[in-house]
Amino acid sequence: MKQSITHEELNYILSARQFIYDILARFFVEEPSKKYLTYFVENNLINIFPFVEDSKGMQEAIDDIKSYLKEHDVIHDDDDFENLHWDYTKMFIGPLELKAPPWESVYVRKDRLLFQENTVAVQRKYEEFGFVIRDQNLEAEDHVGFELDFMFHLNELCIDVIEKGEPHTVTYLYYLIDQQEKFLENHLLAFVPAFSEKVIANADTQFFKGMAKLLNAYVTLDRAILREIANLNVIITTDGKKGAS
Repeated sequence: MKQSITHEELNYILSARQFIYDILARFFVEEPSKKYLTYFVENNLINIFPFVEDSKGMQEAIDDIKSYLKEHDVIHDDDDFENLHWDYTKMFIGPLELKAPPWESVYVRKDRLLFQENTVAVQRKYEEFGFVIRDQNLEAEDHVGFELDFMFHLNELCIDVIEKGEPHTVTYLYYLIDQQEKFLENHLLAFVPAFSEKVIANADTQFFKGMAKLLNAYVTLDRAILREIANLNVIITTDGKKGAS
């Protein structure tokens, strides 16, 4: 018999996933901004990461990031900020040869070409779930930042289902969980380990080395989280009555 989980308990897990995917997407989709770094540092977000106790890799990554932020004032020291900004730029944007290309196609295709079958497959998934890339600027859809943002989007759809509190929507909830696991397997996990290795090897700052470790450790852990959710009996409570899947 399946173990049960209430929608309140599941919502806690999904909210924790939302927190992590939001941060990862922001730091990999574009250069770090003073505005977001200020929010990240002043709210001490690195110290409230969920699931850390479940992953030694996540703990090591967070220790790296905390150590960097302790030694570098990326908010008030212009040199520290510019060094962090340049670290992102040289690895993921250019103008020199990219040390850690951020696109899935580079790692899963022998010819390393963008805008081919892999990119199209990712684009179709985005369209299927109404995910629109903001400020795309002709960037390939299989950019790691976009794929992380897509996971955020799918997780947000799960939260919306729970908030409706309708037992008959549980089937769609399981479908969304399944689609996230498949997207992890077919896309993010297909290249994030190699991508993260390149970032760790080429980043000048311990911040991005830590972020790469965090990314790799978390997407691996998240697969296990999704599989566990898929094997639970989700109970939706509405009007004081229980409705189980």
